[in-house]
Amino acid sequence: MRWPLLLKDIMALRYHDLSQNQPLFQAMTGLGLTEFDELVKTILPCFTAAEKKRLNRPDRQRVVGGGPDFELEARDQILLTIVWLRHYPTLEALGGLFGVSDTTAGRYIRRILPLLETAGLDTMRMPDPGRKRRRHLSDLLQATPELALIIAAFGQPA
Repeated sequence: MRWPLLLKDIMALRYHDLSQNQPLFQAMTGLGLTEFDELVKTILPCFTAAEKKRLNRPDRQRVVGGGPDFELEARDQILLTIVWLRHYPTLEALGGLFGVSDTTAGRYIRRILPLLETAGLDTMRMPDPGRKRRRHLSDLLQATPELALIIAAFGQPA
């Protein structure tokens, strides 16, 4: 069984849970909780405005409110994007960690990244190894022992 599928069944990183483990939060984001909370406060108005613009575009096929809701709330979408900027996992690995599909993870990154860039808040970006050299989950676990411990804890049978 591949890791992301297994992870999706046993855990999903969310701010609520990740913020309870500050060393892991720091390792995954490069930010302290206070720094992240300030970043979210700065980005949320931009996120709301961008969503309003996206939903009210003239070529939209559905009425506003039509279609599925986001799987992750805005704060978790920002968290997912920052984890991607810090570690550049494959979208499959990132989606597995957050309990969403690889397509959904990519969609969130495409929505949040321009907001971070516009606000000048994408400075936590590490050098991108390129699409073909992104980290698989095994690489991410090796580089982030704190994450491996959490996953091992989630994976224990009840």
